[in-house]
Amino acid sequence: MSDWLDAQGHADRAFEMFDRGRWSEAEAELRKALSLNPDQPEWHFNLGMTLEAAGREADALVSYQRASELMPDQPEPLVAAGIMSAHLENAQAAIAYFDEALELDATCESAYAHKIHSHISLGDHAEAETTYFISQQALPETSGRCCAAIAESLLERGEYGRAEWCLREALRVDSSLPRIRTMLATVFSMTDRRHQAVQLFLRELREDPGNIDTLLDYASLMIDLGRLPEAGEKLRRVLELEPANIEAHYQHGLISMQLSRLEQAQISFELVSRLDPDFPGIRRNLAAAMVLRGRIREARRCLKAEYDFLVHTTGDDGRLLIDTAESKSLTEFGQLLLDAGLPHRASTVLRHALMTDDRDVQILRYLALARFQSGDRDGGCAMSRRLLRFDPECIAAIHNLALAAVQQRRVREAYGWIMRGLRIDRQDEGLRRLRIRVWAMAFPELMHRIWVRGLCKWSCHCLSQLSRQFSRIISHEKPQG
Repeated sequence: MSDWLDAQGHADRAFEMFDRGRWSEAEAELRKALSLNPDQPEWHFNLGMTLEAAGREADALVSYQRASELMPDQPEPLVAAGIMSAHLENAQAAIAYFDEALELDATCESAYAHKIHSHISLGDHAEAETTYFISQQALPETSGRCCAAIAESLLERGEYGRAEWCLREALRVDSSLPRIRTMLATVFSMTDRRHQAVQLFLRELREDPGNIDTLLDYASLMIDLGRLPEAGEKLRRVLELEPANIEAHYQHGLISMQLSRLEQAQISFELVSRLDPDFPGIRRNLAAAMVLRGRIREARRCLKAEYDFLVHTTGDDGRLLIDTAESKSLTEFGQLLLDAGLPHRASTVLRHALMTDDRDVQILRYLALARFQSGDRDGGCAMSRRLLRFDPECIAAIHNLALAAVQQRRVREAYGWIMRGLRIDRQDEGLRRLRIRVWAMAFPELMHRIWVRGLCKWSCHCLSQLSRQFSRIISHEKPQG
C-alpha cells in the first residue's frame, strides 16, 4: 500500500512539472512512479507525452507502444504511436498504427486525419482520398480535420477548386483549426486572388502573430508580389523567434540578392551552409553572391565543392557522370562556373545539360564559350556552328568563329565571318576590332605586292611596323558568350 501511494505521489508531481513545462523533472518523477508500479498504462502514456514535448520522439514512441500493450482496447496510445512514427519519417508504420486504432474505434477522427497525412507523405494521394471518403461515411458528422488534411493533398496536386471547397468546409465545421486560413490564403494566391490572400494572412497573424509557418508563407506571398522589404520584415520576425530557421535565412538571402545587398546575402547563405551543409543548391547561391562581390577565389572553393558533390567517376574509362536529379539547374551552374573562371568544369556540366535539350540555344552558347576558354578551339567552333543552325544571327557565335579563324591565320575565312556579322550588326565593337586585325594580317601580302611593283624598301618597312602595331593593339580579343 505504501509503494502504491508513493508511486501515485510521484505521478501527481510529474503532472505538476508537466504543466510548468519542466520536462526533465516530469520525466524523472514518472520514471520513479513506474519503477514502483510498472504496469500502469496511463503513466506510460504520460511519459510518452512528456518525452514528445521534450523533442525525444523515438523514446516517446517506446512509451506509447508500452501503453498500447497495457491497454489493448484503447485507440489513443496507438494514434500517439502512429503520430510519432510519422514524425520519425516511418509513414508505413504510422499507417499500421492508425489502422489498428480504427479497428478498435471506427469513429476515431484523429486516426483518419493522421492517416491521410501519412499517405500524402508517401505521395499516395489516391489512398489519401480513399481514407477521406471512408472517414466521411464512418464519422457521425463532417470532420473538419479530415477536410483540412485532404486539402493538403489537393494543394500538392494543384486542384485548387476542390482544395478551396474542403478548406471552407473545414472552417465552417471548426474555425479554430490551425493554419486553415493560411492554406486558404495559399489557394487564393495561386488563383490570382492575391488581395484576398493578403487579408487572410493578416487576419491569421493578428490572431497568432508568432506562428512561424504563417510568417514564412506570408513572406513567400510578398516575394511573389514584389514587396521585398515587407517580406524581409516578416523573415526577420521569424529569425527573432527561431534564430536557426534555415528556410528564413535562405529566403532572406534570396531577397538580399534581388535588392543588391550582396554582403548580407553572403552572410545569410553562409549561415544556411553551416546549419545544413546539404541544403539544396546552397553552395551555388553562396558562390553567386561571392562572384558578384568579386570574391572569385572564395567562390571557386564553393563551386569546386558543389561540382565534386554532383559529379562522380564511373566505369573503367573514368567518365564523369552528373546526378540527373540536378539537370534542370545545370545550365545556371555552368554559367556560374564560367563566371568564376572554371571553364573545364563548366564544359563538363553544360555538356550534360545539353543532353536534356540539344536545341537549347543558351546551353549551346555557354558550352561554346566554355570550350573556347578551356583551350578546346575545335570543340568551341563545333558548338558555335551548331548554335548558328538554330540561331543564324547569333553575333557571339559569329565573333568566336571569326576569332578562331584569326588565331589560325585563316584570313579569308575570318573576313567572311566578320562581314557576315557586320551585316547583322554594323556597330558590333568586337567584330570591328577583328576586322582591323584581319587587315593587319593581310599587310604582308600587300607589302609583297608593293615590293613587286617597285616601291621603296622604306615604304615596306613602314607598313610592316604598322602591321605589328595593329596586331599588338587587338591581340587580346577574347571569345564572347
